[in-house]
Amino acid sequence: MTRSPRPRKPSALSRSTRQQLNSYALAASAAGVSVLALARASEAKVIYTETHQVTHARVPLYIDLNHDGIKDFVLRTMYYRGSYSEVGLSASGYRNVNNAVAGRRFSRSSYFFSAAYALPAGVRIGPERKFPVHHPLMAAELFNRLHTSQHSDIGPWVGKGKDKDKGVSNRYLGLKFVIHGKVHYGWARVSVTLGHQRQYGDVTGTLTGYAYESIPNKPIITGKTRGQDVSTFQPDTLGELAQGKR
Repeated sequence: MTRSPRPRKPSALSRSTRQQLNSYALAASAAGVSVLALARASEAKVIYTETHQVTHARVPLYIDLNHDGIKDFVLRTMYYRGSYSEVGLSASGYRNVNNAVAGRRFSRSSYFFSAAYALPAGVRIGPERKFPVHHPLMAAELFNRLHTSQHSDIGPWVGKGKDKDKGVSNRYLGLKFVIHGKVHYGWARVSVTLGHQRQYGDVTGTLTGYAYESIPNKPIITGKTRGQDVSTFQPDTLGELAQGKR
């Protein structure tokens, strides 16, 4: 005669395991993260991060595009004083030589420089776009050494027409970076302000958001922050809390 199987007793979790699960549950509750939201984030293809950070003199502003604890890009103020004075802002990949900002070589009179594109929303960033320069300039003010009141502005981020001396608002850096040996594309939304005060930090950048395409080698559209394939990453989410990044 076949015996009926004995009912199994539920296995008891260890005290440390229970404490860890409780910590995650509390973190998720505090951040307002639901299971559905976490599942949607894992399926999303474009990961968008809301932020508001302003550059400061001598303090680099780093961008960790995919929140893995590794700095991918940097915005940096600069100051040079010689036969003329130059105050500016640059953007570049950080550490990994394959991380790069979209741009090209520019010339103005006898002045040659590499500069980052100030892209509008709706531009495609992908494998077809070249990233030929390193440490590209965004905007700079040039001051005459003898005539201290005279200045000229260079770079795609200085503005045009009536806004030439003010800078540009809500333009985009095109970004290429590497995750686990594979190329991904992204963008960073930045506004640039020119002060014309002939001092370090005169040209400032305000970073208000950035995004990347989670599928390798797939293009991304600058400024896209909505859609079924977009997940928004905000500070104090479960991922940051779990990693101790509060």
